[in-house]
Amino acid sequence: MTADAPESHSSAQPRSAYVSHADLAASFDAFYKDTRERLLLQTFALTGDLAVARSAVREAYVVSWHHWRKTGRLDDPEMAVRPDAWRKALRRASHRPWHRKKDIDERSRAILDALAALPVVQRKALLLTQLAAVSMDEMAQEIGLPVEAAERELQQGAAQFATQLALPTSAIPLSLSSLGDAVRSATWPRVTIIRRAGAARRRAHTVLGGAAAVVALVAGGAVAHDATGVRPTLDREGRPAATAPHPPKMPTATLPDSALLTVASVQQQLPGKRWQEGTTSDNSSGNGLVLPCQAERYADPQGTAAWVRSFRDSTRPKAPRTVVQLAEASSAEPRAVRTYRRALRWFATCPTPAEKDAAPLRIQLLSTSSLAGVGDQSALLTLRSRGDRTSYVVGVARTGQYTTVTSLTDTQPSNPATRTGVARLLAGSVEQLCALPDGGACATPKPKATPRAPYRTGAVAWLLSEIDLPPLVTDQGPWVGTPAAKLGEDRIDSGAVGCSTVHLFGSFRGQSVQGNQFRTFVVNNPQLPPEVGLTQTVGSLPTASARGFLQRFREQMGACPDLDATAGTDVEELAHDKDTLSAWHLSTALPGNRTVEYDVAVLRRGTSVSVLVYVASPRARITNADFVALARRSLERLALMEPYAP
Repeated sequence: MTADAPESHSSAQPRSAYVSHADLAASFDAFYKDTRERLLLQTFALTGDLAVARSAVREAYVVSWHHWRKTGRLDDPEMAVRPDAWRKALRRASHRPWHRKKDIDERSRAILDALAALPVVQRKALLLTQLAAVSMDEMAQEIGLPVEAAERELQQGAAQFATQLALPTSAIPLSLSSLGDAVRSATWPRVTIIRRAGAARRRAHTVLGGAAAVVALVAGGAVAHDATGVRPTLDREGRPAATAPHPPKMPTATLPDSALLTVASVQQQLPGKRWQEGTTSDNSSGNGLVLPCQAERYADPQGTAAWVRSFRDSTRPKAPRTVVQLAEASSAEPRAVRTYRRALRWFATCPTPAEKDAAPLRIQLLSTSSLAGVGDQSALLTLRSRGDRTSYVVGVARTGQYTTVTSLTDTQPSNPATRTGVARLLAGSVEQLCALPDGGACATPKPKATPRAPYRTGAVAWLLSEIDLPPLVTDQGPWVGTPAAKLGEDRIDSGAVGCSTVHLFGSFRGQSVQGNQFRTFVVNNPQLPPEVGLTQTVGSLPTASARGFLQRFREQMGACPDLDATAGTDVEELAHDKDTLSAWHLSTALPGNRTVEYDVAVLRRGTSVSVLVYVASPRARITNADFVALARRSLERLALMEPYAP
């Protein structure tokens, strides 16, 4: 991936500090363009009235420009604009009929009807998590409920919505996104009109505020008199006002392009005969998405400078390798810390970019490592595309007020040598940046990558997320997961045909199963059989009972081939880690020359237990190695679950 910028970098300049009116206007213009259709879709889904939604969103942007010096400094300004738009839209929609576009299709009408049938709180919770993609904590805060209560509202709303439309809960995100067709034809005022309206609002508020202050002073009798007792008037000759001192400028970090990686350093760490330097730019042109999983143009939208430089290995035209470095400077170290976390979150969670027509990213996180001695903060992650198996090795680091990302894209699978090379490139990047006046800790030239558990992701951190799921042997489309839900008696059938296994429901050996939940993932391909999918269930038991559950499950799987000879179930053990994990591949013969294949795993971490079941089809298989790796990832995630409470 390379930045969309001119070949020559001699004229490129880093971004200037966001202190002038022009810079404020530029950042607001980009925000308005990037978010308006998304906010309109969410507000339209909330009210079902496109005219009201468009008017409310427009006015919310006017208010946002009025306060942009403050709003623009937020980590996510959209979190401030959306509630304002929703309040305005609901206030207007509440006293007028439920209005629809005349040319809307029947499917969209049905979706809007199903949304309208939900209480407003449930409707908000559903839209925030499925369309706005906020975290569970953020959703709860926005609807004004404790997290547990918000989760209940979400689950009830999702169940009612899915029931009314007769679709699985896993299809909710796709059905809501389909409403986007109804809003794409909406026309938008030019951003200059929005800013003029915001400026007029600011002036009006200033005048009204001044008038109110005068009225308050007069009404309170607080009117000054001169030394003779005469009340001064406003038309007296005024004294020249003293010149107000200019506030001191905030020191800003500078970032020269000479602090970036060079082709010689890439050649040294990633051997190849002809590494060539590509483009160098401030990443202000194109869509700005130059890295895998990158969700925004900059990790610090209010940073003081940014550079992107790319390199290409020309020795492999049929299997190209590219290196991209993104470096950003923040105005202060606390902001740089947040910038590092945001950049790291791109690759740890791989969110869908905020682009109008962007398809869901199909990236799997393979490994996460820490890098001791590289800057103030650093990490190394390896990922791969589930579609074309492209591999990515990404290093993220911060030193002082600077954050840098170094990414290798390769059509070949990653290996220890490439991971070592990228880690050393990242260390070289930090060495260049730490020498700058606002730099921090430098780097050892040969850092050691130490494997660590993946970073938290998803609303329930101890359950698997889409980024954890491997590709199928034959690509069939992206994975889509349902929200986590409490395991009920109707969902305990997590075993395989021809096998009888214990379940994480009710009690086991006299001990109640606590915190039992499940989540299901399906492949977004209507041509696959409906039973194809992965289900994970979790629960906790006292340590001895958790060990006993694991052992009992193993015994039952071992007895499975002999349990029912008519079922013809073959069981192949794929992995057996003492006291922590077992995995199997099962094939069960059914009448009519049909065979059902399953992958099953049971795992335990302390008092927490999990069961994975993947129902396959001939065109939707997971390799044995990938399923075992998925079970081990689940074991890592399980460490975040709260222990059993006696």
